[in-house]
Amino acid sequence: MKMEVKYPHLHLTDWPFRIVPDEISRSFMADRTNLASEIKTLLRGLSRQPASTMHLMWAWFGAGKTHTLKHIEYLCKAEFTGVIPIYMEFPKGIKSFLELYKSFVTALDKETIEMAYYEAFTNPQKEEVPKRLKRDFPDLSSALTFLYQGKPQEQDIAIRWLRTELKEKQILKNIGILKPIQTAEDCTKVIEWLVRLINIGGTSSVTIQRVLWMIDEYQRIENLRRPVIDEINGCLHSIFNRCPNGLSIIISFSGYPEKKLPEWLSREIRDRLDRRYLLLPPLSRDESLIFVKDILKHFRSPGSNIDDYFPFDREAVHIILKKIEDEAKNKKREDEPKPRTIMQSFNMVLQEAEPFIEKGEIKVINAEFVTKVLEGISLIEKES
Repeated sequence: MKMEVKYPHLHLTDWPFRIVPDEISRSFMADRTNLASEIKTLLRGLSRQPASTMHLMWAWFGAGKTHTLKHIEYLCKAEFTGVIPIYMEFPKGIKSFLELYKSFVTALDKETIEMAYYEAFTNPQKEEVPKRLKRDFPDLSSALTFLYQGKPQEQDIAIRWLRTELKEKQILKNIGILKPIQTAEDCTKVIEWLVRLINIGGTSSVTIQRVLWMIDEYQRIENLRRPVIDEINGCLHSIFNRCPNGLSIIISFSGYPEKKLPEWLSREIRDRLDRRYLLLPPLSRDESLIFVKDILKHFRSPGSNIDDYFPFDREAVHIILKKIEDEAKNKKREDEPKPRTIMQSFNMVLQEAEPFIEKGEIKVINAEFVTKVLEGISLIEKES
């Protein structure tokens, strides 16, 4: 199948500088060679051993944290298929763990839940599992039964109950559910059992079947009331303890890494973290050059025999990066240059130049063009 080249005049298959990771950009990581290797090692280990783990991703603001998590999600689906990725962003201003739970269940594919049910409930060697579930959480047992083999209307009731969207007891009774999910304890038990069932479903194969729960923007917890912080940390800790196998959690947050972990991470969670943190610092000048080159290389049209930085010439690339560095120095910003700023800056220049290149009015983005476009423009966003 011939690859579509959307920008032949740029020798690029698609637009290269994307601030928000999408399906195209999440399949690769620019520069960050060591981090990419660490991620592959981590996922390889998770796919081969059953014990639950908890990990920390600590990144400077704009250093590519969300892109990295989306890349992990891509790798799970493309290569480490025994690892079921669940990516979610920590909701802003939440009032209880219930809202975090809802994001978890919503992100979990209905097909994954159905397959877990099938594996655990139809294998004679695992006949004790449905009995234990029915004793421990009869409402969940009923919901999973109807989710797997019920009529479409019954399946809809079951999934809406799981997502806390349905609270009418009379409707829930139609599929044998007595009450809606309302408490933190209900939420932790649902997640515990879903993880357990998914893990059990993989025990008959060579590949370990586990849930990889990635919580992005966890630093938002700092702005919540102390009781809510304690409840959320306590529920994560409880779920982790209840799932000795088949669960990995990545707690990801932005900030300026220090020698000690933030106080809003409970002592229990800190004690359970893998000590090999995934760190995303700013980029050096050499790393920035590789970062830009890798992005353009990923989107380069097949058979192109041009300079690595085209449609930019090399002097233009250096001018953009130097402007970022100089501005960071003047503003005493030690977190620059970072991937987000580099992407935004090169995107700004390329957007200006692309129509002129297509018309043949300029052949390449040179130093003069860059200087004109960026004159009087601040490339570094204000600190939030």
